[in-house]
Amino acid sequence: MSKTPEFDKTIEKYFSELKTDESGGLWRSCALSGEKFYIRKEDIDFYKKISVSLPTFSYKERLRRKLAYLNSYTLFRVKSAHSGKEIIAAYPPDTSFKIYEHQFWFSGEFDALGYGMDCEMGKNFFDQFDVFQRRVPRPNLMTDSTNVRSDFSNFSTHLKDCYLTFDTLSGENLYYFLCCEKSKDCIDCESMFSSEFCYSSQLVHNSYKCFFVERSFDCRDSYFLYDCRNCECCFMCSNLRHKKYCFMNQQLSKEEYEEKMKGINLGSYKTLKKYKNEFNELKRNATYKPDNNYKATNCFGDFIENSRGCYNSYFVFDSENTNYCMGLIRARDSYDTLGGDSPELCYEFVSLSVKDNYKVKFSFQMNNCREVEYSHLCRNCSYCFGCVGLDKKSFCIFNKQYSEKEYWKKLDKIKTWMLERREYGEFFPPRLSPFPYKISANFSYPGFRDLKEAEKYGYNVSDIDEFSDEAKENSVDADELPDNIEDTLDDILSKNVFDRENRKYFRLTKYELDFYKRFNLALPHEHPLIRLGRFREIYNLKIEPYERVCGKCGKKITSFYNPEVYKNVFCEECYAREIV
Repeated sequence: MSKTPEFDKTIEKYFSELKTDESGGLWRSCALSGEKFYIRKEDIDFYKKISVSLPTFSYKERLRRKLAYLNSYTLFRVKSAHSGKEIIAAYPPDTSFKIYEHQFWFSGEFDALGYGMDCEMGKNFFDQFDVFQRRVPRPNLMTDSTNVRSDFSNFSTHLKDCYLTFDTLSGENLYYFLCCEKSKDCIDCESMFSSEFCYSSQLVHNSYKCFFVERSFDCRDSYFLYDCRNCECCFMCSNLRHKKYCFMNQQLSKEEYEEKMKGINLGSYKTLKKYKNEFNELKRNATYKPDNNYKATNCFGDFIENSRGCYNSYFVFDSENTNYCMGLIRARDSYDTLGGDSPELCYEFVSLSVKDNYKVKFSFQMNNCREVEYSHLCRNCSYCFGCVGLDKKSFCIFNKQYSEKEYWKKLDKIKTWMLERREYGEFFPPRLSPFPYKISANFSYPGFRDLKEAEKYGYNVSDIDEFSDEAKENSVDADELPDNIEDTLDDILSKNVFDRENRKYFRLTKYELDFYKRFNLALPHEHPLIRLGRFREIYNLKIEPYERVCGKCGKKITSFYNPEVYKNVFCEECYAREIV
């Protein structure tokens, strides 16, 4: 028996009136951009299954909306509404939201149920929600009680002794680290899986003691590798498989390799800079396949690994039947979901570094929730609608507790009313985002940085004041740091290093200084968040494929590499013959 009979009747009528083409799909024009987009039969079947109306926005504009609710990397000093103390937060100082220390917010002492209010029929749902969400305090950072000594991290869980770590599910001793899980003792890395003692590396799996390594699997004791698999003791190489003692893609004996390495001192900043430039040239001349997918069956998108049946998705791992999704691990049967571990039957949902959500729709940052809609920042909840900050609650609307019978009766009325007014079925509008556009994920990655377009579509593109880096006492210009790590004294830990090019100060920690000395690596001269930001520049979030020809056989291919930038892109067959 249906628990929302009026809504079910209304949504059934909606689908019965749809006019599809011969393939069972239909074309629509985006309500914002006017771009035409196609809704496939399998998409419509999914929308029917979860009882939501068809999207009125194109995939790009649906993604832009969700990205507007994320600020992982830009941090501010704000005054806590709980203690009155100055704290670090992901919200700018002039925010209209109440910001609490995350230690208190996640402690169990904070109870968001006390901020409940009525959801009134006949009034715009989103206008009411906007008033309501500003009443409920939020944590300064999304770093919960599973983290140990890792307070200066955001959108991360299950961390131990980590610092400035973002969008990460688990790890230990990670410094200036961005995604993903099960790595230890890494600095300046992005998208690392089950790796240890790595530095300035990106998109690396199951690797050990790898420095300046990118898009590689199962490597160890290597430097400056690109697209390598199962390699050991290699330097400045690309496209290698199952190799050992290779130097600049040339096979050497063990003795020859070790002799070559004796003449390389990466503890010198000048020497390291030289090899970084050589590595950039090596990457430009490397051979690429059309996409960055690996063991992806019946998939369309980029950076998809060990997955099947994923369409128009990006950065998806160990997943099945995810469509229009991004940043997922172990996901099943979900659409338009951004971030998280093990979501199932979720739709229009943003949730970084959390897990086990089921049938969550139109929501932001939920953890272990079931059948929750239009909610923010809830944990371990079920059957809630329009709630913020609840933990271990059920049958709530706008943080107000109802009996099970009262809940379903009221929910039926609200959803039917919203559907008839065309409010139900889309993610929260841009005006409800707690973050200005310039600090949201839209601005952190390439793809959606056109501010005029964003303003036209209703986003807040006002300027924001970041940390004001005024002149500090006991400071040293980065250019004045010792060239060689061997000449660096421990007193550098008490100084503020000035990154003149980016007009930012930063401090070195004892852990990272010991790391640089242990592995003979020159001191960095750039602010750590600038270094992390450079990693993100390879991801164009608009997921735009290019039609081009194979650089080997001339066959027409679809690729995610811009032909004007990447010349050596081969079709799958030619790449396999050439590389594997």
